Amino acid sequence: MTKSPDKAFDLTAVVDQLDPTRDKNLIRAIKVFHAVESVGLDLRDAAESVKILHGIGRENSETASRVGSALLVHAVIIYSRATHTRAVQRFNVGVTRAYDRALKAKHAEIIDLRDKCMAHFGPGKDLWHDERVVYVERASGNGVFLVHRRTNFSLKAIEDLGDLLAAAIPYVKWLEKDRAIELGSKLTEADKLASAIIDGHEFDIEAFFKTNELKSRVREEAAFSQDLWEAERRMWDGKR
Repeated sequence: MTKSPDKAFDLTAVVDQLDPTRDKNLIRAIKVFHAVESVGLDLRDAAESVKILHGIGRENSETASRVGSALLVHAVIIYSRATHTRAVQRFNVGVTRAYDRALKAKHAEIIDLRDKCMAHFGPGKDLWHDERVVYVERASGNGVFLVHRRTNFSLKAIEDLGDLLAAAIPYVKWLEKDRAIELGSKLTEADKLASAIIDGHEFDIEAFFKTNELKSRVREEAAFSQDLWEAERRMWDGKR
């Protein structure tokens, strides 16, 4: 156990122990909070790849091409997972509600790129993969070949992802605050049986992380203020 006087409890482990009928509101609040936080991590992860892509997008070298290709695939897949995929282990949190018509069109193009060119093979709308089987006749002998052009990365896709993430990340930050307040409320309302189950699932945060840097950061980042959440929620309510 941690030597800190503070205590932490593993609500993820608690979910399967709670009564699905009596504790359904608490269970849902835990799962929804988890989903929103997890989606936020994905979006920020994708944004980091897009940031690097902006730096190398106009470089003309083999290394830039290879690195750019990997980063774009990462950004597209992780963005799609956060905003479109219906995962068994995570609620769809409705990120696209933050988009206007123009952004929804860009979102559809990114999802189409993931579905038709990255997760599955296909040419895509802009011939992302253009492959042709060619029969060649020549003096040394006839033959068949595959000629191909494969796009490593697209500046338009990078720009579109940047625009989408600029709208999605602030919206999800608001959702994180709002869902945290909701979960806090359900924990306060928990009956004695649910509270006893939670008390039986203490979590050693420091043991969870492997490096001292992360151990110290988790304490700093967990120092949140409910008053701040309330103020932020009112601010977003006025903009919706």
